[in-house]
Amino acid sequence: MNRRLALLLLFLCVAAALLFVPMPIAASHAATIIENAGHMPLFFVGTLLILAILRRDMGFEGLRLYVLGGLVAATAGVLSEAIQKPLRRDASWEDVVADIIGVLLALAVYAMFDRRTRMHAMTRAGALVVIIGCLVTYLTPMVTMAVAYVHRNGQFPVLANFRSHVDLYWTVGYGVRREIRDDALEVEFQSERGFPGFSFFEPVADWRRFETLLIDVENPAADVLTLGVRVNDRRRGRTFSDRFNRNFELAPGERRVIEIPLDDIRRGPRNRLMNMGQVSDVTLFRGKKIGSQRVRLYSMRLQ
Repeated sequence: MNRRLALLLLFLCVAAALLFVPMPIAASHAATIIENAGHMPLFFVGTLLILAILRRDMGFEGLRLYVLGGLVAATAGVLSEAIQKPLRRDASWEDVVADIIGVLLALAVYAMFDRRTRMHAMTRAGALVVIIGCLVTYLTPMVTMAVAYVHRNGQFPVLANFRSHVDLYWTVGYGVRREIRDDALEVEFQSERGFPGFSFFEPVADWRRFETLLIDVENPAADVLTLGVRVNDRRRGRTFSDRFNRNFELAPGERRVIEIPLDDIRRGPRNRLMNMGQVSDVTLFRGKKIGSQRVRLYSMRLQ
């Protein structure tokens, strides 16, 4: 067994461990981004090994080398995600895209330093463009994530004030249309099913030194708004009773700062106390199907 094949087998063992063995890291958005970021360098290295074996051990050259190497590596990426489905791992098309970006980057880097294949200067320039594009695509989510964490931590105990679009990074909507306008989050409830709303996920988790959650909110419509507020900790269960839930009514055109004692939130779950050192998300939703279909949120903060 030659050295390159041995390296490829070792690489496959390492890749299998990284792809299929759960990582011992706490669940968070950062952990998800970092875990997903591992796909590109993994397939970058794997593709380089495949190209080396195809050329040095199997005699492939020129365009055939790049096409076959790319196909083998890309197919491995698709299969690696398909295999994860039965194992209940987090397989996704986003991971397939990350794998293929790693493959493209490896092909472009290999082409830049390939002295055995006669390439036009424009081909090498194109390879450089591909390299830059792959690196920008790879780094953008991590840079965006870092900016979002710095922004979130820097404004705490303010949870959101919508003076920056970075605040939207920490929100997810379901059945709503939302946008920032004039330093407020304008929300329109569009779904008629269930309780449409929007969640602020992964705030700074430790609320133990504070006493009150303040929500500066307005009902801009001509109908009464029933606004639901839900708070979960990381231990949250699937039942309605295992979290804090409360409805508030806002009159037409009313703007109010809703004050919720954190002790009420702590006592929200029916059969336990909420862990105020591990708050996981805050959700605002339409509490009734009738009434106002809009809400304007100016800020959420702890006091």
